[in-house]
Amino acid sequence: MHKRQLTIVGIILTAATILFAITTYRQQAQDKVTPQNDEATVVYKGQITEKQRHYSKEYKTLYSYRKGNKLTELSESGKRRGNRKEIGVSLGIPLIPTVGGSVITGSEFVNNLACKANAVVIGSVKSKIAHLTEDETFVYTEYEFSVSDVLKNNSASPVEINKTIQITRPGGLIKLDDQIIRVVDQLYEQLETNKEYLLFLNFIPDANGYVVSSAEGDFVLANGSFRTLSKLRVPEELMNENKSLRLINSLRNSTQFDCNKKSIGGN
Repeated sequence: MHKRQLTIVGIILTAATILFAITTYRQQAQDKVTPQNDEATVVYKGQITEKQRHYSKEYKTLYSYRKGNKLTELSESGKRRGNRKEIGVSLGIPLIPTVGGSVITGSEFVNNLACKANAVVIGSVKSKIAHLTEDETFVYTEYEFSVSDVLKNNSASPVEINKTIQITRPGGLIKLDDQIIRVVDQLYEQLETNKEYLLFLNFIPDANGYVVSSAEGDFVLANGSFRTLSKLRVPEELMNENKSLRLINSLRNSTQFDCNKKSIGGN
């Protein structure tokens, strides 16, 4: 490969290490504070449970690259201005190089997601509540999730059908010191109540709950078919709702997963 070509590839790979574009936004008073049915959770500085402390550690690790201000400082700034209804932080979709890469089928893709996860479940959201992390730099949302089917069970703490589990995802809407603060990670869609989802989850034993396993996973059931929630590149057949449903049914009927092969991302 010529020296110039190597330089170009190096630039692309360097850009790929910039995980997220981070922006702070403030909505003017005339803008809507929240979407319909999106209610802010009232939180207080310094009030955190042991379970929330363990989740906070997970999100601190996940966003270790991020050196943003405390959201409590954003809140104080917003209060001083007095003309803002909502402030917050938006994390963009990562830059991903388009050169190279191996071709993978939809079936292999879903199998890899299942291998990375401790549990794969289908069910619906019954309620949700947002939390401020212990270091006050991030917000995550905890969902009460009613399980209707288990495609891969958690051997450390088996999931029961028709029972509820707690799952968390990045981002959320809080009210702190009378200021509305929204945190958004565009890689992860917020889940809606009374919709049916297929989720790939990782277990957090100390919290006795789950976090999202991969930004590449998770599906929502719409019009009888599962639609991927991923903002990253997925196999073309997963963009086809009918083919996606067949793949999920295949996953449902699988008695074991082939996790010996190297999965996406090298895990």
